[in-house]
Amino acid sequence: MSLTELVEIIEDQGKGVRAYAECARMCRDRLQSRSGLSAAYLLLTIAADKFVDAYDDQPLLSQRAEDEFLRFKGYVDQLQAGEQQTDATVKLETLNRIAAEIANH
Repeated sequence: MSLTELVEIIEDQGKGVRAYAECARMCRDRLQSRSGLSAAYLLLTIAADKFVDAYDDQPLLSQRAEDEFLRFKGYVDQLQAGEQQTDATVKLETLNRIAAEIANH
């Protein structure tokens, strides 16, 4: 599974809480085996879980769902671009930047 498939899952399932819960579950499954994307999957698990925690017990306006989806997609795009870099420092900087964005959102 590629990182972009996570975005497709959320999009296909209507960008709601259940879509993010499924995304988080899939990321956790990917963490069972080590890979070069383990840190990315961990960060995306945290981001998806934060969405579920924030909106599971309240109505989710369509504009808010779209805004959150674009934010999540931005994380995926940045992580994917960082992963394509050959410089380990750039990869680490990307992971750190995304981690800070998720923590501060």
